[in-house]
Amino acid sequence: MAERWSDAYYVELERRLRALLAPAQGVLAAQPYRWFVEYLDAGEHGLAVQVASEALEPGEASRALADGLLAEAELMGLGDEVTGRLRRRG
Repeated sequence: MAERWSDAYYVELERRLRALLAPAQGVLAAQPYRWFVEYLDAGEHGLAVQVASEALEPGEASRALADGLLAEAELMGLGDEVTGRLRRRG
């Protein structure tokens, strides 16, 4: 049986991911940023983190965003593909 997270977990997750919107806007290209926002608006947190991780370029400018996304990806239990990509980009 799949584990069900509490409503409070999702509220806090949403708050933390939305706190990454400003740094994401400065680092992600326009289209990946729009997808990041759209997935957050739809409550698709894992997809939001995945699309942002795919669009990040390695470098100093993206380090803080990659670190924030990595922390959330690990808490959500996203797979090694996403977490590994974020480790390499940060």
